[in-house]
Amino acid sequence: MAARLIFGLGVGLAAGYVLGTKAGRAKYTELKARASDVWHDPHVQKAVSDAGDLVREAAPVVQEKLVDVAKAAKDKVTGSPSDGTSPADSSSAS
Repeated sequence: MAARLIFGLGVGLAAGYVLGTKAGRAKYTELKARASDVWHDPHVQKAVSDAGDLVREAAPVVQEKLVDVAKAAKDKVTGSPSDGTSPADSSSAS
């Protein structure tokens, strides 16, 4: 009984796979063609270009902020400021 069930399940899965891949391939090809049409649309390419320009303009600002945050995190973990002074220097100044 169990062998028959497993055999039937295997046949069903194989048939579903074969039928599904034939239907799935056609849908995949259609979807790929539509995606290509959208990607090559002049409006989309202008938006991509504008986004690239925006990223290039913002990159130095983001980099500076990341450096500041990394230095602050290092200072918090190590307990010493990143400006080259030692903790004793800053505590004796107060």
